[in-house]
Amino acid sequence: MLLYLITLAHTQQQAEIDARNWQLSAQGRQQAEALAQQPFWTQVSAVAVSSEAKTHLTISPLLEWRALPVIEDSRFDELRRGGWIDDYGAQVAQTFSAPDQSVGDWEPATSALRRVQDAINAPCTAYAGETVALVGHGLTLSLYRSHLLGQQCVNLTDWRALGLAAVALVDASAGRLVSDFVATSSGSQRDEPVEVHLKT
Repeated sequence: MLLYLITLAHTQQQAEIDARNWQLSAQGRQQAEALAQQPFWTQVSAVAVSSEAKTHLTISPLLEWRALPVIEDSRFDELRRGGWIDDYGAQVAQTFSAPDQSVGDWEPATSALRRVQDAINAPCTAYAGETVALVGHGLTLSLYRSHLLGQQCVNLTDWRALGLAAVALVDASAGRLVSDFVATSSGSQRDEPVEVHLKT
């Protein structure tokens, strides 16, 4: 069972809108188009996404030319956050370094990882022996990647370097990272963490 892990495309951050409903930016739409043209899609039997609009929009161009089954599961949603974040990068660092703890009102990292792992089991069972793609979020995919690498916690530098609309390949049966995240288009570096209003 092979699993492509895909980070969502660049979003237009708007403080007055629930982060779950953010739309793709112009740059993100270009990244989604480039992602849709990747040759690995011919091997994919289904696509799993979170319940957040960003992941659906990331695969929208793909679905215009290839009718793949889409599996939506809220357990793939981003690590749950809320309220004003004065120093987003510092909050992420604390969350990663103390994975069993709730930092501020954020979901503990171990809790987020556990639900993602549980959610991955469903398509792995339904599509045993086939290839599935999962379009997910930066924090939760970083947690899953770190778990596959046997790390105790996520390296903050690795999270910062994680590109947008980037693709990794996992042997889900063996729980092994086959190839690490590679960007599918230029300009895929994520924004520097900024103060963001994330509504629950």
